[in-house]
Amino acid sequence: MKRLLFLLLITCMGTWCAVMAQVKYSINEHWLFWQGNEKPDAVPAEDWRFVDLPHTWNDRDAVDDVPGYYRGAGWYRKNLRFDETAKGKQIYLFFEGADQKTELYVNGQAVATHEGGYTMFCADITPYVTFGQENLLLVKVDNSHDENIPPLSADFTFFGGIYRDVYVVMKEPVNISLTDKASSGVYVRTPVVNDKEAEVEVEVLLNNATPQKSVVICEQTVYAPSGKIVKTWQEKIRLEAGAKNFKSVSRLKIQQPQLWSPASPALYTVKTQLKERATGKVLDEVVENFGLRWFSFDADKGFFLNGKPLKLIGTSRHQCYLGKGNALDDAIHISDVRLLKEMGGNFLRVSHYPQDPLILDMCDKLGILTSVEIPIVNAVTESEKFLANSLNMVEEMVKQSYNHPSVVIWAYMNEVMLKPPYDKKDGRYQSYCQEVNRQARELEQTIRGLDAQRYTLIPFHGSVSAYEDAGLFTVPMIVGWNLYQGWYGGNFDGFDKFMLAYKEKYPRTPVIITEYGADVDVRIHSDKPERFDYSVEYGDLYHEHYLNSILSMPFIAGANIWNLNDFHSESRGNAVPHINCKGITTQDRQPKNTYYLYKARLDSVPFVKFADSDWQLRSGLLNREGMYRQTVKIYSNQPRLTVLHNGKSLGTVNMVNGVGTIDITPVEGKNILLARADAAELAGCMDLLEFTFKGVKWQPGTDFTELNVTLGSPCSFTDVEAGICWAPEKEYEQGSWGYVGGQPFRPKTRHGTLPASDLDIWGTDKDPLFQTRRDGIEAFKADVPDGRYAIYLYLADLVAAGEKEVLPYNLGNDAVSTEMGTTVVEVSVNGQQVLPAYDIRKEAGSQRAVIKKIQTDITEGQGLNIEFKALTGKAFLNAIRIVKLD
Repeated sequence: MKRLLFLLLITCMGTWCAVMAQVKYSINEHWLFWQGNEKPDAVPAEDWRFVDLPHTWNDRDAVDDVPGYYRGAGWYRKNLRFDETAKGKQIYLFFEGADQKTELYVNGQAVATHEGGYTMFCADITPYVTFGQENLLLVKVDNSHDENIPPLSADFTFFGGIYRDVYVVMKEPVNISLTDKASSGVYVRTPVVNDKEAEVEVEVLLNNATPQKSVVICEQTVYAPSGKIVKTWQEKIRLEAGAKNFKSVSRLKIQQPQLWSPASPALYTVKTQLKERATGKVLDEVVENFGLRWFSFDADKGFFLNGKPLKLIGTSRHQCYLGKGNALDDAIHISDVRLLKEMGGNFLRVSHYPQDPLILDMCDKLGILTSVEIPIVNAVTESEKFLANSLNMVEEMVKQSYNHPSVVIWAYMNEVMLKPPYDKKDGRYQSYCQEVNRQARELEQTIRGLDAQRYTLIPFHGSVSAYEDAGLFTVPMIVGWNLYQGWYGGNFDGFDKFMLAYKEKYPRTPVIITEYGADVDVRIHSDKPERFDYSVEYGDLYHEHYLNSILSMPFIAGANIWNLNDFHSESRGNAVPHINCKGITTQDRQPKNTYYLYKARLDSVPFVKFADSDWQLRSGLLNREGMYRQTVKIYSNQPRLTVLHNGKSLGTVNMVNGVGTIDITPVEGKNILLARADAAELAGCMDLLEFTFKGVKWQPGTDFTELNVTLGSPCSFTDVEAGICWAPEKEYEQGSWGYVGGQPFRPKTRHGTLPASDLDIWGTDKDPLFQTRRDGIEAFKADVPDGRYAIYLYLADLVAAGEKEVLPYNLGNDAVSTEMGTTVVEVSVNGQQVLPAYDIRKEAGSQRAVIKKIQTDITEGQGLNIEFKALTGKAFLNAIRIVKLD
């Protein structure tokens, strides 16, 4: 669509410029790109490649096995032609976002520089344009670390590039300003709103780029949500020559206003037209939506909208996607907000930075209340330049998003005491705390000066003392808490205790839970879930507890799940390397169980959904009698459900807090489950779940085909691509299969141990198969029938290949790097040596996946006995796959 619009505008440029007050079109297509810090003049033509915007150069290297990703410069160039009829116009280039420092050149001349990767900016290129011929645009974007540009560090990837849309905007010389921090030049305030009446104030900023005075008419027309005109009025304005951002303010009252809310997001519209007084010619026009609502936060009772209490429940959101990085199409931004609305959410934390303008447009349209923040994360730099950049970002954020009724909070300084540059014992720590406080107060004062109606917020991590040291409890109007009890430490009840203690100590300050969550890899399941195992089941337990607690505490005004989607964080290892898996949807927005849990609690539309709907290939350890019981979870906002398995009724399930469970005995092969609401009027309220079950027999019989086992873990793993189910380990018993000897590998941390390694395993995307193992294993036995077999030994040396980065947001849960020494092992199969002296580190190095395939014939009922003898160190095995070939 944008490409078509571009072609039409180029074709009709001469005519359109003559009759339209303003022309705006995207120039996203067919840029030349080159990556490097050198000046582009010396770069050979063949080294440039064509790209379309949005674009990032980190979509691949931020997820590969090579530690780190490119942080440097990238150059974009494009030829742009302006017809002679465009002479006399003001011509602007408008960038919705480029990360993070941008330099713009037109025909070899420096035009503008912008610092900050997440706000819009606009440049007047009129003096640099030559009409009737090609103009060379050259844009340098640099995402290098800069101590004076926030964010300094964060648990997300800083994708470089022009990753949002770029537009040409052409206006008459006398126009509505685009140069007030790239805002629309029209600000709508609603200082008084109630059920009976609303006062609306419209401020317009005007420019006169001509050398003469100009007399204009500023005409305002307000439309009701129905499209009916509420009022039209005009003001005569005399603009001096060269006037910039001349302010015109007008006011009106609206009787019996339609109020904006999540249930009824009624949007009014104001159309501002600038006309020549003498001729009536329209010089410029801006159309802005706005909403009429009033709101407040109470320290005891929470949030109120239009005089009524409303619990704010929703998510935070990062602007990235599977395979795309942060260079997203409009459709993804729109779909993300719809996902939240369909879940029943009413609150979005736009974190940790302003995002594509479509996000707030959709929140206005769908009725999602929002908090927007600038990207000061983890720490500040003690410099005036850092503060100046932060203050500029605040001004850009507020002015660019001012008119959105969805915005109720401006935020800044996320977890700013998480990673101070000095230890508390260092004398410089106190001066750092004072500097943090000084910068916070300047930001706070600036925001309140720009917008007196909305609230301010600072999100803290779970250390009261750290923010007391910085004196931040008295700065913002709302305190936000990022809390992970039961994930980064402690247990679920720790959340409740923390919040009650906070309320007792700081009873007068409103509070929001700005983050909470647990990492979930949808491929991992466990009957014995534990912290940091990344299992679906642990994530379920975490959210079930937190949601109940949040809803039960009236003083908690709102809560944002961390996060709407799994998102990129290059420095992470874990089950899905380079990805933070706390999303309630995957990177490509497939809902996890937790999404449906919230929908069951928040959505009023009748709803039924089986948990684990994406777990379509399942396995389980059968008992000696060949039976297996599996607990199936169901989400619904209905009180009772009837459940059928393969057409046979299993009875009624009572729902408690949106969740119900029932035990089933899955059959080998296809299983079909049906859950439906009991009420006759809800006959269509049902869900169907189909999955294939492959039981792992206790005793391998004559029909044996394969055995796939993870070692050192009680978790199962599903390899969807290969169609393989990996069962958890068990100890060997006569007539069965399992390990002999050893103990699970559990990496040590400052706070205990982890159930799996947190290393990125190179050379595989099946990291969980290599992140657990059994150390000191003596053998793996399987009493399988005679035949020809392939044995696959999965091995990984779980020592970091280089210096391992300690991640501050892991709060001490990084594995302590321990040198385990060299392991040399001898492997024999049924007494025959197959690996005489295998040194994995010598062959493959550390942190790399190795799969050793061994073929063998079993005869005379001897079964399979794989023995491991350590020549140095300890023998280990991460996983094993045994396949019968005949």
